[in-house]
Amino acid sequence: MLNRRRSLVVGAVCAMALGMIGQAQAYTDDQTSALQQQINEVLASTQGGVQISPNEIAWENGNVIMSFPEPGETEAPASSPVAANLEARVSAPAGASSAEIARAADAIVADSGASDVADEGSDDAPSGVVSAAASDSSCPTVTFGNDWYCFYQYTNYGGRRLQFSAAYSTANAIMFDAYGFENKTSSWSNKGGKTIYVGGRTVSGNNYSCNHWVNGKSPRLWTEGDHSHSPSVGSLDNQADCFWTS
Repeated sequence: MLNRRRSLVVGAVCAMALGMIGQAQAYTDDQTSALQQQINEVLASTQGGVQISPNEIAWENGNVIMSFPEPGETEAPASSPVAANLEARVSAPAGASSAEIARAADAIVADSGASDVADEGSDDAPSGVVSAAASDSSCPTVTFGNDWYCFYQYTNYGGRRLQFSAAYSTANAIMFDAYGFENKTSSWSNKGGKTIYVGGRTVSGNNYSCNHWVNGKSPRLWTEGDHSHSPSVGSLDNQADCFWTS
């Protein structure tokens, strides 16, 4: 009788444990599905994007990459190996060998694991989640010198990361809505030698007013100097519509 009771107890405990495992798995699946839904929404609302990893989208053969926070995280992780390889190829000078590109890709992954600066936790993260320490180390830098510049969805480099490496003239300003990032910038990092100029439309729906004076109003919101970063854009939070570079 005692052995039978023990068997019943053990069986009940095992069933409870299996139930908890099942619930945890369902929760994880829900989180993963939520991430994929976000990616699908960006892909559906933009043109030319390709999903290159479970949490990354690339445009223009890797010239532009968006990274999403992984399930349970509030900050986008450093570049995946696939993204790092694209970044190295984009940045490589003409004639660079496959070995040099591979070493550059490895360097991107290694460098992005080291924090450049620690900032206070974000008060702009979803559901009131606050990051204990954040940095702009996830914005990649490469050995070839054509370093990247990044825009972040939340303060303290949290949320999605949208990164570029090319130069864009005033006449060829980039509209953030082309990448599903209109009015979403809250912090930024400029790892390279370019100067970045960020603007906002002064006339609703008028893209021309984002990088030109219209009715005596300047569209310029802020300027990002070379090799600089900011964990917050302050009162200009979520106002950026476009940018161009020096």
